[in-house]
Amino acid sequence: MTLTVLTPDELCAVYHTHLREAFPPEELKPLWSMERLRQEGLYDPLCLRDETGEDLGYVLLWRHVDGRYFLIDYLCVPAARRNGGIGGKLLKAMLARYGEDAVFIGESEAPTGDAGADRLILRRLGFYARNGAATLSYDTALFGVHFKTICWTRGTLPPEADILRAHQEIYLQRFGRKNYDRFIQIPLHPGEAIFPVTEWTEEDPFHPPAP
Repeated sequence: MTLTVLTPDELCAVYHTHLREAFPPEELKPLWSMERLRQEGLYDPLCLRDETGEDLGYVLLWRHVDGRYFLIDYLCVPAARRNGGIGGKLLKAMLARYGEDAVFIGESEAPTGDAGADRLILRRLGFYARNGAATLSYDTALFGVHFKTICWTRGTLPPEADILRAHQEIYLQRFGRKNYDRFIQIPLHPGEAIFPVTEWTEEDPFHPPAP
């Protein structure tokens, strides 16, 4: 199995099929935003392929400008391939691709208190824990969705304050202070009210607002 970079056309196809199937609309950023980040050298859309060239799964990484920290934007295994160990292999291949200094930050939906909804949420958190994720002490809320914050590295985990700072900077560098303060809560402090759920809000460079 090999981990390869998706072409723009491949990313478009994956976005409109597997990502739309796997993630609710409020957790899926626009495709143009991914392409904008890629053009800036800040996005690695990776695909795990078998020996025949068939796609097994995808991990889309949003880079911090320092090149050391990565936000796991999306981890996705096609529905037909799930429950076969592909997710763990995908994470292992991701870690192997980058140096021991690389730090990967993840955001996994936090339990809601609803037993039905939490069954899948807790299963996902358990999967990450079994595959080496460290759960950090701070939570995150993005556009009104509450997440637990998790982290991987092949080397020594940096101080949590450094991870938090890089996590904040990834979003600040994209949104600027005004929109960051409106939509992003990193960290989400205990007892802090979560902002209302809203769609990804970032100016579309290809379709700017009318004057």
